[in-house]
Amino acid sequence: MTRNTVFNWVRQGKLKAYQTPGKTNLIRPSDLVSFMEASGMFVPKELFDLAREDTAVQAAQTHAEPPGADAQPKVLIVDDDAAVRNVTNRALQGIAPIYEAETGFEALHLLTLHKDIRVVLLDLHMPGQHGLKTLREIKSLYPSVQVVIVTAYAGEIMPEMSADGTIAKILLKPFRIEEIQRIVQDLLTKSSQPG
Repeated sequence: MTRNTVFNWVRQGKLKAYQTPGKTNLIRPSDLVSFMEASGMFVPKELFDLAREDTAVQAAQTHAEPPGADAQPKVLIVDDDAAVRNVTNRALQGIAPIYEAETGFEALHLLTLHKDIRVVLLDLHMPGQHGLKTLREIKSLYPSVQVVIVTAYAGEIMPEMSADGTIAKILLKPFRIEEIQRIVQDLLTKSSQPG
């Protein structure tokens, strides 16, 4: 199966997909499972598990915040390393509710779904899409979101990106817990101030 085949299924309406504001087509795992079952394709157990987990997360998020409610600002951790996400998540407990993404594509998907994300902690080296490309898309679509680059490769970042406000802060790995807590608290405070 090629990418063109999948694109044609989406275009023909056979496979359900949705488009992010950045014009990226995304397919929910549950929609993929439904399509594969209806087409008589083998569905791996891992995909069933992923679909079940995604459906549960969607249901929890739908019921967690009624439409129009003043939601507490959230933080999005974007890193392909589960250990880094876990450490960061634990460090920020009690500061803000957290979303997590493994890839830039998943981060953009979550930003599309959750308008209450105010701070993104973004790794550079991830599968699928480099962090700097993800950064450009985030700032193009959501200019008020504060992005902190969390990386061991600061040399890849152009100095003017910090100067012009594209990047709120650069945090080098390995980071200190107190440092990431202070940065996130400062940015959340700044994002909640009018004007």
